[in-house]
Formats: sequence, structure tokens, C-alpha cells
Amino acid sequence: MKVPEFMFCVLNPMMRFSLRSPFHLFFSHNIMLIRYVGRKSGKQFEIPVRYAERDGVIKCFTDKTANWWPNLRDNRDVSLVIRGAVIKVHTQIVVNQTEELTTELTKHLNEYPGDAVYKNVRLDHDRRPAAEDIAKHAETAVMVVATPTDES
Repeated sequence: MKVPEFMFCVLNPMMRFSLRSPFHLFFSHNIMLIRYVGRKSGKQFEIPVRYAERDGVIKCFTDKTANWWPNLRDNRDVSLVIRGAVIKVHTQIVVNQTEELTTELTKHLNEYPGDAVYKNVRLDHDRRPAAEDIAKHAETAVMVVATPTDES
């Protein structure tokens, strides 16, 4: 089920509060906050996103049209609130690399098939994502790769 876009103005503040509180246990196994300082405004922002962690690397996805991900490029002031802890990270942005994005999106959507609806990816009767839909979405996708720094 896709949450209507207008609902995020209500859900995001609730999620930010929950992820910073002891209630994070209900969500933090796959939702985190990306905390960063805006390049132009100098203001601190927190964006709740679904994540996957493999081999100490944290990955999440958004779309090129989202306005927050460019702030993570070459920004030394990025941290994650993940499973109740604040972790300072180095971020790498993967964009316009269709083959890598297709591979990573396939892994992500196999793990979290409920996200397929937000990426216009159909699922088959076994809840596996359609390869042709993933390839199409990869053209507009952005992957944020976060690696903890020594400062964490």
C-alpha cells in the first residue's frame, strides 16, 4: 500500500520523534534518520529513510527529483541516527550509473518489496520485482552509500 504523498508532512515529524526516542525499537531495524547541514541555508535537517546495511555499509535510495540528496555530496557534517545511536558517516552519491543502481535496487527491493510501489516497480505473484521496471527506475534513482567514519 502506498502512503499518499500529502501524508508525509504528518508522518515524517512523527518518525523523526520516534527514531530519536526509546520508541525507535519499533522502526529502527530498517528506518533511519539522515542528519545533515544544508549547504546554502546552514540549517540542520533530518530525513527519515528506509535503509539496508550490509558489511558495515549503509545504503538508501531516493529519486533525482528529491531536493535533499545533493546536500550529502562533499559534506563532512553528515550523521545517521540508526538503531538509537548517532553515527558520523562519509557519504558517496551514486547517480547516473544505471548498471550499479539496477543491481543495488534489485537487492533492495527483494529485501523490501513494499518499497516497489514508491519506485513504480511491479511485483510478481511471489513478490519479486520486475527487472524491466527496476531498469527503468534506475535511470532516475539515487543511491546514498554511507560508511561510518573513525569519529563515530
